[in-house]
Amino acid sequence: MSLLDSLNNFRLGVAQVDSYMATAYVVDANGVDIFDDAGKDFIVSSAFLKLFIAWEAFVEDIFAKYLIGELSTDGTAVVKHVTPRDRDHALRILIGTQKYVDWANHEIVKRLANLYLENGEPLRTNLSSINAELADLKTIRNAAAHLSSTTQPQLDALASRVLGSAVTGTTVAKFVTKLHPNDATKTVLQYYQGILDIAAENIAANRI
Repeated sequence: MSLLDSLNNFRLGVAQVDSYMATAYVVDANGVDIFDDAGKDFIVSSAFLKLFIAWEAFVEDIFAKYLIGELSTDGTAVVKHVTPRDRDHALRILIGTQKYVDWANHEIVKRLANLYLENGEPLRTNLSSINAELADLKTIRNAAAHLSSTTQPQLDALASRVLGSAVTGTTVAKFVTKLHPNDATKTVLQYYQGILDIAAENIAANRI
């Protein structure tokens, strides 16, 4: 598969998330919500985890492809410092002596990029440009996976900062479906999806 396939697969994953999101708010013939608040939050939280998985899969796939010499969607090659035999070998190089790579940790990904790609590009700059948003997404991911006495305050703090007013006891569903103050045409989820899409396109095109 080409890097364009990697980008398209990520976008397909985002589209699937949107489809799952819509399911959470389906109404019956009388216009009554099929799912209660708990059901909606379960579906939305699960959908959000799918978004996070799609992003991690994209970063892993595209990193490995660059290491084996795949050209970007713009037809350019990265300068790399290793020459893996194939994709599996590239992934083993990235894992090294660890059990796995935490692709959700953008600081680790940037360190790996600095090791194996000239100046860490195109990953370093593009990931650095969305450091704050990636941290926000990880906070939401943690709450989606398990809302607890630890993750609840973190989610409330994030929602308060993003929405510009004090928020307590929110849920993933309530937060990500709010309109984003920076763009009232998009929900919080759509706003973050847009940021990820731009970063993914730039990484796939080898643009910095």
